[in-house]
Amino acid sequence: MKKKVSLRWKIGRYLIIFAAVLICLLFVFQVGLLEPMYEHSKVDAVKAVGDQIVSEIDSDDLGNVILQEGVQNDVCVSVRYASDTFTMRSQMCDAFENMSVEDTASLIGYAQMSNNKTYYSVQSSLKNSGHGNAFKSIVYARIAKGEQGNAVIMIYSGISPINATISTLTKQLVCISLMILAAVVVLTWLIYHGIARPLSEINNAAKQLPKGEYHCDPKTNQYLEAQELNETLSAAANDIQKADKAKRDLIANVSHDLRTPLTMITGYGEMMRDLPGEKTDENLQVIIDESKRLNNLVNDLLDLSKLQENKIVLQKEDFDLGAMIEIQMRKYDVYKYQDGFVIEQQIEEGTIVNADQKRMEQVFNNFMINAINYSGKNRHIIVRVQKQNDKVRTEVQDFGEGIPADKLKDIWDRYYKIDKEHVRVSQGSGIGLAIVKQILDLHGFPYGVNSEEGKGSTFWFEIPLVKENPNSTDE
Repeated sequence: MKKKVSLRWKIGRYLIIFAAVLICLLFVFQVGLLEPMYEHSKVDAVKAVGDQIVSEIDSDDLGNVILQEGVQNDVCVSVRYASDTFTMRSQMCDAFENMSVEDTASLIGYAQMSNNKTYYSVQSSLKNSGHGNAFKSIVYARIAKGEQGNAVIMIYSGISPINATISTLTKQLVCISLMILAAVVVLTWLIYHGIARPLSEINNAAKQLPKGEYHCDPKTNQYLEAQELNETLSAAANDIQKADKAKRDLIANVSHDLRTPLTMITGYGEMMRDLPGEKTDENLQVIIDESKRLNNLVNDLLDLSKLQENKIVLQKEDFDLGAMIEIQMRKYDVYKYQDGFVIEQQIEEGTIVNADQKRMEQVFNNFMINAINYSGKNRHIIVRVQKQNDKVRTEVQDFGEGIPADKLKDIWDRYYKIDKEHVRVSQGSGIGLAIVKQILDLHGFPYGVNSEEGKGSTFWFEIPLVKENPNSTDE
């Protein structure tokens, strides 16, 4: 596996590559392309002078224009009419005096043969400027029509040797390159201390996360991303601590729920073995009830595990939610007769929904068991199934002690307990609300709890109504 490079060296490498590219571009443009670009600029200047003279060819001020353009652009200009009546030239026009008749005729001939009546040439001379380099010049000819006939415009411009300039620029660029490299080193050090070093310290502190600990120097919050990373890791450490505590609580609570029925089963079994007179139907029923409790606990744990791992596939169908809840309510009649519970039903008819009926039975029964266990001495429960626009809302309300506002978000956790002592439910496993959360999340149905201390709690969920007639209705 390829070894990873530290951020410090990666930053330095990128900056060096950037500096190298920048230096290369400087050398290419300032040294390699300087001469051709300079030559191209001179050619453009000569053409511009020619255009200007053509535009003023019939002007009374043509002579001044020729002189002005010659001085400003350092060129030699000559305008001669075909009738050879007169010629106008700018100052310093020795170049045309030194041109032979044949060269002048040839230049004019090329201009006449071209489509735009214009011709120019860049020529090299063996004469040198004292540095052993060829001297270049631009000769330009153009035929223009004027009121006095055709006029021949000739322009000459020398291209000064720039070898000395290139040599000077090369030396300057070498110095600039050294300064850029020095700046890269300094910038790398500054970036490392400003960006990479805080990340390195955060990384070292994050190694304690498996223990649920994260303590990092606030000085590492030198920029927004580092601060956000610190906050995220701190939150992760708190979540790990909570998860670890939840795991310990889960083991303790499951052990409690397992130990109690096992103790009952063992105790009654030994009693029936040792005391023949105790082999009664009542004692056998205790053993059966406690065995069912163990079975419910194991089933709930398996269901919760499958739900959290998305291994349960919903079997959705259309059914009457109110009718289903009325059927489920029958199993709670025993609480009315034996424990004095008052359970009211406010159930509307025609509440057809599409969901997994068995899972929704689990949801409702867990809400009911939760209400029974936390209804307190009041022992009053109200079950509502009411249509609201295009949805049906199911509520299970108790009038117990209620839930503190700061605890509401935690009640959906596995084995979360509001008080310090674990409440052993009379029916169910103690992880009912966690199963409710997973089932309703899997369906995508909204749910929640409204609670006020001293006045009780109302657990609810909502399901969209099915408008068309259901295919089947469970009774």
